[in-house]
Amino acid sequence: MSSRASDSQAFRLRKGECRGRYGIVFINLGSLLAQIVQIAGYPTLLALALARIDYPSWVIGVIVSFQWVVVLFLAPFVPAVMKRIGTRKACQAGTLVSLAALALLLFSHATAAIAASSLLMGGGLTIRWVACDTWIVETVSERLRGRAIGIHETLMGLGIAIGPLLTMLSADSETTALLGYMVLLALSFASFAFGSRVAETEAIEHGGRERHIFTVFRVLALGLLAALMAGYIETAMVALLPLYLMQFHYPEAQALVLLSVFGLGGTVLQTPLGWIADRWGFRAAQVVCLSLIVIAAMLLMTAIGLLPVVVAILFVWGGCAGGLNTLAVIEAGSTLDARMSGTGMALIASSYTLGGVIGPAVFGSTLSLMQGQGAIVVILGLMIVYAAMLAFADRGTLANVRRRRTL
Repeated sequence: MSSRASDSQAFRLRKGECRGRYGIVFINLGSLLAQIVQIAGYPTLLALALARIDYPSWVIGVIVSFQWVVVLFLAPFVPAVMKRIGTRKACQAGTLVSLAALALLLFSHATAAIAASSLLMGGGLTIRWVACDTWIVETVSERLRGRAIGIHETLMGLGIAIGPLLTMLSADSETTALLGYMVLLALSFASFAFGSRVAETEAIEHGGRERHIFTVFRVLALGLLAALMAGYIETAMVALLPLYLMQFHYPEAQALVLLSVFGLGGTVLQTPLGWIADRWGFRAAQVVCLSLIVIAAMLLMTAIGLLPVVVAILFVWGGCAGGLNTLAVIEAGSTLDARMSGTGMALIASSYTLGGVIGPAVFGSTLSLMQGQGAIVVILGLMIVYAAMLAFADRGTLANVRRRRTL
């Protein structure tokens, strides 16, 4: 009996060492698999399914947007979920809710069922998004946090790229696509089971005090504003960049390719920005992003007819726009007490989503102003305002949180 107990204890120790060493890999894998479905695959599949059964385009847009409305309002409550069940189980709960959304769509195309499916997918996305960001921050040491978050955000961009491709490969079979996405979510659920224990323990220990929302607003004000700017730019460009380019006589196919270049920049450049944040601090990385966005905006307006220049501009712009959100997550992990990290991630998600709600509306309404450059001028103005706020931020506070190290 004693020998069996000893063997069991040794097995648990080996399992714990494995989780400690590879836990971050499983967190990223589970998050990637969920991202493919929740952010990219499901909305595309839902829109195509609704179009096939002759729903008006405005109804399709409203139903697809339900999941983002859920993110906006549900995210602040996710820390309470993590407090109650732990970070790992919260991530798994997000995948289960999303599985329910797919199952509902699999068995019914009634309007109420479709709307409920979109709302459930938004709920699953929100829980997984906030919980995974919190898990990454709590698991990784401060010395490597920027790169870890950068890698995580890079994988999120990759998920956005893969999702629609899998829908396309289903050969127009909605059932096949749904079943395929359900398999991915099941694999995501399993991956989270092997994630690090560290974050789960900390979430349980500290979650009871994680309700200092006004403190988070005060400490993370600039980070939340950066997340809002990121949501504004990314969603506006994804929705309307082709229309902007077509105003300047770019063919539709070429405009769509240039949108992919924008998305590619948002995927590739997150890890380098995380490295800059690790080496010189997140403020330095934010200054890099802001400077490049401002320079790119001015170049885009003056060199809109030069295709190679536009390609380079959109690649860098996509990376820096996404980088503002990545750096907001890094800032939250570097400045907030562990008790408040979940609240910080929830508010960042809400801020990004609020920007996503505002962005396409403002971008679209200003698209034709100032000889077709009005929407870009608005983005340029917003970045200049944010740069001024960053410049006049409390230097004493920044000195306490800026990290410099030689690697």
